[in-house]
Amino acid sequence: MSKSFGLAAIRLGFALSSPELNQILSNTKAPYNISAPTALIAMQALSEGSITAMKEKVQKVIKGRTFLLDAFSKMTQDFGPYIGGLDANFIMVPVLNRQTGKPDNERAQKVYQAMAETQGVVVRFRGKELGCTGCLRVTVGTEEENEVLLERLATVFEQIQ
Repeated sequence: MSKSFGLAAIRLGFALSSPELNQILSNTKAPYNISAPTALIAMQALSEGSITAMKEKVQKVIKGRTFLLDAFSKMTQDFGPYIGGLDANFIMVPVLNRQTGKPDNERAQKVYQAMAETQGVVVRFRGKELGCTGCLRVTVGTEEENEVLLERLATVFEQIQ
């Protein structure tokens, strides 16, 4: 419920499983149940109107992600192909060294810092994660936020060769 409904704060998840796995999960869960406010919020989130709103949000994220992926694919001096799947509200993309064309942690770290310190846009440096050399984690925003992100990335990439 945290991503598609925007309800990370209620700290509620669920699992669909076989009876055998369900028993194992039940044996390992914390010894308390869901609070009444959490249950109420979850029930409201599962109403027909909320489900419709959630589906609309998901479609906007998919559209924004497609827009960013298209833009990133044209920035071949600066970004390599995205890494991982496309089932989230973010994109993992490697920053390339312009001379070697290979993912570059040092340049990615500089882009990350410049975006936060001089451009007011937060991306996440993930270059130290296994299989993510040179990667930035870019959250898909609104149409306007995505446009600002691309403008400011272009500015930073001009400064950080």
